[in-house]
Amino acid sequence: MPRLSVVIVNYNVEHFLEICLHSVMAACKNTDAEVWVVDNNSSDGSLEMLRQKFPDVKLIANTVNTGFSTANNQAIKQSSGEFVLLLNPDTIVPEECFETCLTFMDENPETGGLGARMVDGAGVFLPESKRGLPGPWVSFCKAFGLSGLFPNSPKFGQYYLSYLNEFKVHDVDVLSGAFMLMRKSVLDKSGLLDESFFMYGEDVDLSYRLQKTGARNFYFPVTTIIHFKGESTRRGSISFVRNFYKAMLLFSAKHFSKNRLFTLFIYLGIGVRACLALAKRGFDKISAFLLEFGIAFLGMALLKEWWELNFKGIPGMYPAIFMQLLVPVYLLVWLGSTRLAAMYSRDNSPMVILKGIVLGTILISGITNFFDDYRFSKGLILIGAAWTFSVSTGRLIASDLLKSRKLLFNLKRKRRILVLGDHSGFKNASLILEKFSQEVLLCGRCGPASKDSGAEYLGSKEKLNELSYRLGLDEILFCQGGISNADIISQVEEFKKLGLRFSILAPGGHYLVSSSEKHGRGQIVQSDSIPELLQPHNLRLKRLSDIGISLLLLMMLPLVLLKSGRPLVFLRNFISVLSGKKTWLGTAGNDWERYGLRPAVISTRILAGKNADSALVESLDKLYIQEFLAEHEFWTVLKNLGHLAASEKA
Repeated sequence: MPRLSVVIVNYNVEHFLEICLHSVMAACKNTDAEVWVVDNNSSDGSLEMLRQKFPDVKLIANTVNTGFSTANNQAIKQSSGEFVLLLNPDTIVPEECFETCLTFMDENPETGGLGARMVDGAGVFLPESKRGLPGPWVSFCKAFGLSGLFPNSPKFGQYYLSYLNEFKVHDVDVLSGAFMLMRKSVLDKSGLLDESFFMYGEDVDLSYRLQKTGARNFYFPVTTIIHFKGESTRRGSISFVRNFYKAMLLFSAKHFSKNRLFTLFIYLGIGVRACLALAKRGFDKISAFLLEFGIAFLGMALLKEWWELNFKGIPGMYPAIFMQLLVPVYLLVWLGSTRLAAMYSRDNSPMVILKGIVLGTILISGITNFFDDYRFSKGLILIGAAWTFSVSTGRLIASDLLKSRKLLFNLKRKRRILVLGDHSGFKNASLILEKFSQEVLLCGRCGPASKDSGAEYLGSKEKLNELSYRLGLDEILFCQGGISNADIISQVEEFKKLGLRFSILAPGGHYLVSSSEKHGRGQIVQSDSIPELLQPHNLRLKRLSDIGISLLLLMMLPLVLLKSGRPLVFLRNFISVLSGKKTWLGTAGNDWERYGLRPAVISTRILAGKNADSALVESLDKLYIQEFLAEHEFWTVLKNLGHLAASEKA
């Protein structure tokens, strides 16, 4: 019988899963362990990767997405280890992790569950590593933000136990399902995960039931793991707020008295937190815009006065409407155009800002020609454009200067990457990044020296701090195999204050996985051949086509509603396309979603006809992604107005 059964539930996170399993296998070398992966009907190539690269993993391939709790229970029922570890696929564990944790469990037989210290992909400590029981008072403090306002208070900070030292072992109530090590004998008494929890809360419920058997749960910071998509990456979303607090209500209703007043307070808290989350995310997105608008508006007021006195010689010659209406509109057009240019170039440099300003100026000049009463000095428009460019560029430079800890400062340069690993990892990374040479620059390598090392080798990992400053690094790329997973975790924590991105390359892998963004799942860069449509510039062009088609359909709305046959479904699709969740025309399968292609309203399966076989649909998919032209999108959609609601037909 193995000592440990590791259970991982996977759903469409192939890239994270491979890195996770490499770390798990390294941690299993000194432990008698079995590894289970339950795949919940992934469509991203996870099964093929598992079968090819990890044949020793015990695989359960579900044909439907059964959910987190059910999938874990499937593997637990078939496992035979003395201990069971529930582990998320977007984690990295250090080599000594399992051995250290099991030693603690052996030395403390009263332990039922154990949780590790967790940091996210940017090296930031995840507070959900240790939590208190979310009873009515704790839930109330969490819902109304008291736990965040008074984190060091034992009275208010009970949810995350934020008043406890994160580097010391503590008795805790709740363990995170991202890393939840349990004694199988205790788990047999408590029962498995409750499958009635839709999202979140199942780990809270199981932790509480472990305690009810008389066992103790411990927060164990002797070992630290990376959890890429920690709670910090999602807590800003309204859907997270809703699902999170619903789980709290379900837990309270199950284990505590059904207090209607408490339930009312929690729902009120959900509304308050949702509004705050929406306001914060909105402010985060528009704060820079508002700052530029305010500075530019004040500058335009002074420029108008200067222009009237020095060039027109008539103080006050422009009517009040010029500053009250026209200048704000000009600024909205200019600043909106800079954002549009940055969005579709995925860049934010002075040259991109200039393109946006030029575009905005052309729009302003063209539109004002149609309105004689609102057509004023073109010279002042040009001066305003130059001033707005200066404000936007100045704000960008100031922001980068404040964040920069680099010896050389340069806005227009490639993203600089340093490899931390061995020579083979460096070569593999070079091959993957070759086709991105216009965007990134591989500066060299730190790590163990080798006979093959040439100019690439810049020294040991102890030189990383100095090299980051002198080379102006933007990113550190860790190569698993050439550096230990424990070193990866410690380096991510050590360099988190330098503002660097961290990426990871699996041994012999084909993609770099990065997850350092606060609200993002991370980026995938891979060496596989990418079809023409799926190149970034064509994906942006396709998005523009979707917007153009939407505007065209809006002008033809009566005809479209008549032809589609299902007006409400069409309107839902229309909103989904505008919000970027869908595209008007696309492939039948979702194999290309990993590259950024959205689900289609009119798919190639619809175009192939009702009785078309899969071979024909696959051929149409290949033709579509290889021969993409924006104008074809327009004509195809116009020819298939009757199918604009087809994607929701059951």
